[in-house]
Amino acid sequence: MRQTDTPSGQARSHRSSCGKPGAGQAGFTLLEVMIAFVIAAMALSMLYQGATGGLRATASATRTEEAVSLAKSHLAAIGRGEGIAPQESSGVDGDGFEWHLHIAPLGTRHLTLTDADRANDSKPSDAILFDVRLTESWNDAGHPHQIVIGTHRLDIHTAEGQ
Repeated sequence: MRQTDTPSGQARSHRSSCGKPGAGQAGFTLLEVMIAFVIAAMALSMLYQGATGGLRATASATRTEEAVSLAKSHLAAIGRGEGIAPQESSGVDGDGFEWHLHIAPLGTRHLTLTDADRANDSKPSDAILFDVRLTESWNDAGHPHQIVIGTHRLDIHTAEGQ
């Protein structure tokens, strides 16, 4: 508090605007500093959550990309070197990935093919269209994930089984 004299000679006391002595000085109160720290802590918390969420999303995308690559590898091997036949099979790719293959015939068309090695020799054959689906499954942070890749493959089966 400070005292000033009025024109009538009476002493009058003045308080600063916030009721505290010296409050007119520049600076922050303890409450203002605490509020600033709370706001900064909340901002840092949101930044941390965003960064960890981004890292989790990146790891999940990497695992999904790996699953797609594994599934495409399995599909590429179907019909290479041997005929396609209806089947259900499954196995483990490692690193937590499991696959399941489903092959089913969609339709058959009877054909007559000529053998280029033997003139005037024809073999009765069937062109069979197969539905091929491969499912790749894995767990990511305790949550199950899977992708399914499907295609159609044509295979020719001759009466001699070639």
